[in-house]
Amino acid sequence: MERRKRKKNSKAKKVILTIIIILGLFVIFAAAFIFYKLTVLNSSINNPLDREHSELRDKPLKDGEPISIALFGIDSDEVRASENGGQRSDSIVLLSINPKDKKTEMISVPRDTHAKIVGKDTEEKINHAYAYGGPDMAVKSVEKLMDVPIDHYAAINMDGVSTLIDEVNGVDVVSNGDFTKSNYSFEKGKKYHMDGKEALAFMRSRKEAGAGGDEGRQARQQLVIEAVAKKSMNPSSIPKINSIFNAVEDNVETDLSLTDLNDIRSDYKAAQKNVNRHTLNGENTLGDDDLYYFYPGDNDQIIKDYRDNLNLK
Repeated sequence: MERRKRKKNSKAKKVILTIIIILGLFVIFAAAFIFYKLTVLNSSINNPLDREHSELRDKPLKDGEPISIALFGIDSDEVRASENGGQRSDSIVLLSINPKDKKTEMISVPRDTHAKIVGKDTEEKINHAYAYGGPDMAVKSVEKLMDVPIDHYAAINMDGVSTLIDEVNGVDVVSNGDFTKSNYSFEKGKKYHMDGKEALAFMRSRKEAGAGGDEGRQARQQLVIEAVAKKSMNPSSIPKINSIFNAVEDNVETDLSLTDLNDIRSDYKAAQKNVNRHTLNGENTLGDDDLYYFYPGDNDQIIKDYRDNLNLK
C-alpha cells in the first residue's frame, strides 16, 4: 500500500515537472519571438531626423519633460508612387504632451494650408513638404508655419490605420456630425464600434452634407487617432501582438525607437486623460495660381496654449 502511494506520488511529481518544463520552454520561446519581432520592427520603422534636436530648442529634451510630436497621416496614391512622386501628408496633427500637468494640446493643421516649404524656398500647400523631402522637410516646414518646436514625428499610411484598427478588433468613436460616407451613416453624439473600413470612411469624409468640411474632417482624424492609441495600449490587445507588429511594421515610420515609444507610453500616459483639441482658424481662398488654399487667420491663443503646455515662453 505504502509502495503504491509512493509510485503514485512519483508519477504525479513527474507530470507536474513535465508541465513546468513545457510552460518554461513556452515562455522562453515566446520571449525570444517577441524580442525578435521587436528588433525587426525597430529597424523597419525607425527613420531618425537629420538633427540633434529642434532648432527652436536650446538643447535636447530630458526624460519626462513636456514633449511635442507631429503625426503625419500619409496618403497612398499608387500613381504618384509609381512615378516616384513621393507621399503627401493627408493629415497633420501636433501633440503637446505635459506629463506633470497631465494635459495634452492637440492641433490639426489643414493639409491645404498655404505655407513656406523649408528647403525648397517655395510657398504652397503644407502637405507637399512630405512629398518633396520626407519627414525632415515636413517637420521643418510645420515648425516654420506654427513657430513651435517639434521634438519627434510619427508617420502612418492612412490605409495602415484601417489595418491596425482591424487587428485590435475595432475602436469606439463618438460621431461629431450627421452624414453618410461610403454607405456608412453617422449620427452626431452617437457612439460607434468601428472596424477599419468604417473608421477610414469616418476620417476621410469632408464634402458630404453634414460632414463639416475640412474642420469636421480634422476633428474626426483626432478622434480616431486618440481611439487607436488607447486601444493599442490596452492589455486586451496583447494576444494579437504579432498581427499588430506586422501592421505597424508595414505602415509606420518614426524617429522614435521602440524604447522611446515605451517610455512615452509610461511617462506620458496620464496626459491622455485631459486632451484639448484645436483646429487652425482661417479660410479657404483661391490663390494667385488659381488653386484653393487654406490661409491661417488669428491663431495666437491656440499656439500660446500649445507652447504653454511645453513650458515655453
